[in-house]
Amino acid sequence: MSTTVTFAGNLAEAPELHHTRENNKPFVTCRVLVNRRIQNDQGEWVSDEPTAHNVKIFGSAATHVHDSCGSGDPIFVHGLERTESWPDKETGEKRSKDVVVVDNRFGEVGISLKYVSARMDRAPHAAQAS
Repeated sequence: MSTTVTFAGNLAEAPELHHTRENNKPFVTCRVLVNRRIQNDQGEWVSDEPTAHNVKIFGSAATHVHDSCGSGDPIFVHGLERTESWPDKETGEKRSKDVVVVDNRFGEVGISLKYVSARMDRAPHAAQAS
């Protein structure tokens, strides 16, 4: 089962470009830190501990994020949260982590324009590039 999530935050580090084993398609992995501001008992606004989200981006958005975004950049993510699991290589114990997946079938990713301005260059559609 998957849950739809949407959040805005900052890239913890530069996105890493990978390729799938099956068909050598590009995908990007990154961590997005979401900082929440809360009001304390004195009425002052303070930053709460950031929440880290592991994100995998597939399809054309992967190369766009890799080419356009870097560490600390503001970004928004809309995707499906899934749990990935695998056996630990050393102990054989089951390991797991939650990952937000964005692909061409579902989801969106983009820069947050809350604190920055940007100029967009349209990328050709896959059908136009062939």
